[in-house]
Amino acid sequence: MDDLPLLDPARDLTTDSGATARPRHAALLRAHATVCRAVDEGITPASARPLPVAPAISVLHPEAEPVLRQRVLTAVECLQRIVRAYPENPALQRFLAVPPVLHRWIVRHRRPESLTVDFCRLDLFGDRLGTVRVLEFNASSPGGVIECGTLARLWRRTPEIGALLDEWRVPAGRFEDEDWFTSWLLAHGRARGLTEEQTRHIGVYRTAGRNPDPHLIAEQFRRGGRTTVTRLPSDYSPGDGARLGYLKHIPADPAPVHGWDRFCAAVTDGDLVIPNVLAQRWVAENKLCLAVLSDPRFEHLFPPADRATLRTIVPWSRKLGDGITVAQAVAERTRLVLKAPYGYFGNSVRLGCEHRPEDWAELVGSPRHRGWLVQERVAPATVGALTRDLCVAVLDHTVLGYFSRVSRSSVVNVAREGAVQTVLSPFPAP
Repeated sequence: MDDLPLLDPARDLTTDSGATARPRHAALLRAHATVCRAVDEGITPASARPLPVAPAISVLHPEAEPVLRQRVLTAVECLQRIVRAYPENPALQRFLAVPPVLHRWIVRHRRPESLTVDFCRLDLFGDRLGTVRVLEFNASSPGGVIECGTLARLWRRTPEIGALLDEWRVPAGRFEDEDWFTSWLLAHGRARGLTEEQTRHIGVYRTAGRNPDPHLIAEQFRRGGRTTVTRLPSDYSPGDGARLGYLKHIPADPAPVHGWDRFCAAVTDGDLVIPNVLAQRWVAENKLCLAVLSDPRFEHLFPPADRATLRTIVPWSRKLGDGITVAQAVAERTRLVLKAPYGYFGNSVRLGCEHRPEDWAELVGSPRHRGWLVQERVAPATVGALTRDLCVAVLDHTVLGYFSRVSRSSVVNVAREGAVQTVLSPFPAP
């Protein structure tokens, strides 16, 4: 079973190699040109940046996908256990070392046992069931999933690929629904006591800087007949009239949260309903959660059956200085990766095999890197000279959809000159 490829070789149109792919390559390139034009017209204006699209479309292996899905959902369930344990577990609090400005709002949450991982995107490396591993969890990045669902829909609308997917009997994924995000957020608000009228005006909260997610989210809301207000959390005011909202925030720099008291109080007190509440998000976004999932000192947090699954999907991961020493990290340079707890876009990722021994020793020995995540290097899937990952979007404990990114870099990210590849499930959406 573990030798099964993640992608179905007979339905992997990534290159023109192989007897099956070669006759379809010209059709694939025609469809790719059509999709790129549609992306430029339909996605790029909203996001203010081009979405690089790979000339590729793949389907997960029908025997591998159910096993992969079960392992991924178990990993998310265990992440949720960490989130729920954190507010009342001093050992976990010391280990994750969440910045104080974030920690104070986490422990203020009134019912930690009710905390859920509402939305999560997992990034994985590996090409087979036996080698695929979770590299990180992303709890606040729906824009990429919205874009990739749109991209899958555009591929399906081309005559060449649409006919092929019909021939392959590949159903549409849930994230191909152009209004999935709005429908989900409205249902989330209603489940937490908001009336229909209270969901008609929605707050979109973003941090400073250029980011497409708020524009994509607001566009979905407007298309669904809702009005929106876009604010920095520091500018939050009850006078805006929004009782329901979404926060896009990766806490690589926690300093701005010092000015968020009104916003954080509204969320914590229930006056403003957002999914992935602060007490969930700021724990789950911490990459040291992968060390918690891997380190035997924390295995008591998870049921025995889940521990066995974690060993199949989570790479060996430790906290530098508390789980692995500097000397050990230096000795194991070629098999290790170093990451900041709240890094993003791959900016803080350092591969030991890409550094000279003396440079790596200086890197892991630096006091500012003490407490970072040290992780086993996972071999990625490759397509010719390209590295390929697999992303899985999980929404309310079900898989929303899959996609992939390809890059010439060993750190795969669209922000680092990567491109998006459409990957579809062979099974209907739950």
